Amino acid sequence: MEELDPLLENELIEQARGGDSQAMDRLLSAHRDRVYRTALSLVGGDGEAAFEIAQNVLISASRNLHQFRGNARLSTWLYRMTVNFRHNYLTAQKRRRDRFVSLDAPPPGEENSSGRGLHERLHSNSAGPREQAAANELHEQVTRHLQGLPDEYREALHLRYVEDLSYEEIATILDVPAGTIKSRINRGRAELRRRLSGTAQRQGGQRA
Repeated sequence: MEELDPLLENELIEQARGGDSQAMDRLLSAHRDRVYRTALSLVGGDGEAAFEIAQNVLISASRNLHQFRGNARLSTWLYRMTVNFRHNYLTAQKRRRDRFVSLDAPPPGEENSSGRGLHERLHSNSAGPREQAAANELHEQVTRHLQGLPDEYREALHLRYVEDLSYEEIATILDVPAGTIKSRINRGRAELRRRLSGTAQRQGGQRA
């Protein structure tokens, strides 16, 4: 996935708006993996659903790039589209049911005493076999429990800790006040912590 600096991205946006298909392809290619990763998290790891959502987002982006005002980053615009298409997908799925979600990226986790997050612990070259095994186990537990959180918590946590967006950017994407985003993240972290604690207690009881 190509990383575009802001100046180059703005140039490509203007060229794509002017009908340059190569510029459009380059723009979409630069964001394709991130859009899919976000969709995958928002639908609980369902790869087929994530692929469908990501395709719809990219098609819509190519058709409606003229509506992008440039008040925020292009990635923010695409994140919001991904959230919207995810809601549309789930609504359509519910209607169908009535009639007839690998995080690619590591999910948010608790920091250890050294201040390193789970992602760094998983990929650190300095981690010993025991620490690496413990980090891998924690990663699996966090991934599983993250997918079980209410949608509003999972969305906010993914955008904050996986995509590294600010509260203001997340608020723009989800169309709610920044204070609401902070509340959702705090409550989501607390619930994730509670579930992880419950898992640890059950495992401890089984080993006893």
